[in-house]
Amino acid sequence: MDLSKLSKEEKEKLFAELEAEKQAEKQKKEQDRESYKQLKDEAIRDMFLQLKNLSGAMIHVKGIVFSRFDTIRGMKEDLFKTKSDRNSDTYTSEDGTISIKLGNRIYEGWADEVEVGVQKVREYLKSLAKDENSANLVETVMGLLAKDRKGNLKASKVLELEKLAKKSGDQDFIDGLTIIKEAYRPSPSCQFIEVKYKDENGKEQSLPLSISAFD
Repeated sequence: MDLSKLSKEEKEKLFAELEAEKQAEKQKKEQDRESYKQLKDEAIRDMFLQLKNLSGAMIHVKGIVFSRFDTIRGMKEDLFKTKSDRNSDTYTSEDGTISIKLGNRIYEGWADEVEVGVQKVREYLKSLAKDENSANLVETVMGLLAKDRKGNLKASKVLELEKLAKKSGDQDFIDGLTIIKEAYRPSPSCQFIEVKYKDENGKEQSLPLSISAFD
């Protein structure tokens, strides 16, 4: 379109139409954004109520499960004169098709003194590195003192080192492990329930009990 050929009135009309179209597009965009906000807000509020109810139901059932098996655990200890591992217990149906494991996740905390023990053990282990072969072995053993992603030692690995310390008979090595053990401050972090069952084909399956576990 050659604007130079249009009259003043035609130009004004054209500009008015363009402006009206521009305003209409702006208004539609604003309306779409408002619709999005309303749709999002409704979804959040509706789903929150459903998730809140689900959470409440799961907490309720979890309490029932632990309460019921507390009674069974007490009977087991009385009947068989044994003390259950308070961190976890597994119960299996008589036909072996269902097992339920309950317990407490353990946070493996450590007192500050643990670093003193770790250093003593590391110094002893380094003193054993006489050649390449022994150095590689020492490096492997020192891996037992490696910390996890949260910066904590694993108690189970420390116990493996304790066996080596007793065999070595070295007092510094033993003393270092003793300091580490005495610095151990485990504490329960949360209760858990794990359920496994055999499907119609006899294949073992895990029952999903967390939202992230569902497909």
